[in-house]
Amino acid sequence: YINLSTWLGLMKEGILSITERVLKLLSKGEYSIHAVSKKLNIHYNSALKSLEFLKRIGLVVENKGKKNYRYERVFSLK
Repeated sequence: YINLSTWLGLMKEGILSITERVLKLLSKGEYSIHAVSKKLNIHYNSALKSLEFLKRIGLVVENKGKKNYRYERVFSLK
């Protein structure tokens, strides 16, 4: 359950703020896109865009994680 004011606050959060939070989270370890979105309480697409941007500018590396039926995209700091 998330209250309306918190929900509206999350909607107004900019991509720069989200990217800063993603960097802070990745400083603690390696995370999948799904794990980043859940831990930071952001949309999957926002997490994906932020991680791909950080990868493009060379701050983050992408590895293949292990799943039972397919590989999982996992990101960590360089």
